[in-house]
Amino acid sequence: MRSAFSIVLCAMVVAFVSSARAADSKSKAHQVGDTVTPFKANALDGKPVNFPADYKGKIVMLDFWATWCGPCMAEAPNVVATYKQYHSKGLEILGVSLDQSNSANKVKQVTAKEAMTWRQVYDGKFWEARIAVLYQIHSIPSAFLVDGDTGEILAAGNSLRGDGLQKSIEKALKTKGEKNVQ
Repeated sequence: MRSAFSIVLCAMVVAFVSSARAADSKSKAHQVGDTVTPFKANALDGKPVNFPADYKGKIVMLDFWATWCGPCMAEAPNVVATYKQYHSKGLEILGVSLDQSNSANKVKQVTAKEAMTWRQVYDGKFWEARIAVLYQIHSIPSAFLVDGDTGEILAAGNSLRGDGLQKSIEKALKTKGEKNVQ
């Protein structure tokens, strides 16, 4: 009985958040082929991020995650290994943490422990994190692979997890390389 109540309660919260976000005219669903919505934010290192403008010449994975998210943390070693393999070839990652308020130190500790050396944006607003709302993020992990020059979304969703992550990045880097030769 308690678990059924929890499921119904969670569904109601997701529905409420979804309807509130849908009413926000600045947020939009982002899909492969779309151009991302640009944003400016401060990273955990205190320096500003201008996405995607700061990533010219790169392929960048915009990765929504949280330290409390089991699937996010299970995927972290794969993301770290892929970053190490492709960073020198033009891959960047920008993490957006959906951790709750007063968790900045925890985010820093987890990223250090897991060797997640790329920049992280964190505002402590949990599901109402400004960038998560802007991108209509309703579940995590969630990611977008973006061409830093055009802002075009090259891949999204499950294609950026597990074995699909490496395949999607290889394809994006190859396509970008071919465009740069022309």
